[in-house]
Amino acid sequence: MLRMMENDEGGLSERAEWDLSTESLQNKTVNCQFATFLGHREYQEDRIVCDLDMKIPHLGKNGLGEGTVGVMAVFDGHIGEEASEMASKLLLDYFYMHALFNTSELMEQYEGVPVTEDEITHLEILKEALLRTIRDIDFKFSQEAFEKRIFSGSTATVAILVDGKILIANVGDSKALLCTKKIQSGQGNLTASLSATELTEDHSPGRDDERARIEAAGGIVVTLWGKPWVNAELPMSRAIGDVYQKRFGVIAEPEVTGWQTLDAKDRFLVVSSDGIFESMTPQDVCDLVHDSSSCSPSSSLAECIVNTAFEKGSVDNLSVIVVPL
Repeated sequence: MLRMMENDEGGLSERAEWDLSTESLQNKTVNCQFATFLGHREYQEDRIVCDLDMKIPHLGKNGLGEGTVGVMAVFDGHIGEEASEMASKLLLDYFYMHALFNTSELMEQYEGVPVTEDEITHLEILKEALLRTIRDIDFKFSQEAFEKRIFSGSTATVAILVDGKILIANVGDSKALLCTKKIQSGQGNLTASLSATELTEDHSPGRDDERARIEAAGGIVVTLWGKPWVNAELPMSRAIGDVYQKRFGVIAEPEVTGWQTLDAKDRFLVVSSDGIFESMTPQDVCDLVHDSSSCSPSSSLAECIVNTAFEKGSVDNLSVIVVPL
């Protein structure tokens, strides 16, 4: 049993208020297509978490029950695997705990009065739980990194899927995208394809807003190998960990999309590390998902994407989750 609660600042403390058995939450990959490949790197620093059937506390007509939430995440580590490894191990536990705490808070506000979460309240509880989860993962890892002089960091791209609605939280330069059915007419024929829509924007030090924050904190942005870097050491402006760059404006605060209702034409959600996009565009990925005939019949769509990116010249670690919608 894991016994933890939140303190007044919203962080986790050791004094127990409620219990949680975490055996069923650790890094599950239930009903998910995913693939990960070392590529040309010496070590695998990517980590994947995917659970499309996670049970989350939910206030219904009969009191406190459970709702089903899909959680998909890619953590792309750098300068070691420590940050991505810890993030992948803590994500589901922390998300569950924060959702439970937020729901408990709502119950306490209406103590003695029957209360049911409406949809908006439920979605806001999940959004806030995810934000607190990423913050606390960064806090816990940063404590350990300072104690042990660990230089590692990680991206975090997390997608939450609830009743046909999706929310994305992004830190760094991993990506999430939708592949949406598109019908085109030409020469009297109708042809179907998939159109790519990016749901995340990379946290590049070259972005005006990111550069401004870094420079205001005393950092510098330099261009190396055609890419902007923070202090010539980090090619992204937001990350979990990277504790020795935090004083120069590197932050772990995610950019979060609003809850988006999926359309009937949305066919696939893809969450991926940036290694895929060294040799492919988001549209290339959706084209491949639409027509994977070039891949082995025994390969999953995720394996097809990873193998194709590698064959096209990607050298980084390669990881992808593909969720049919």
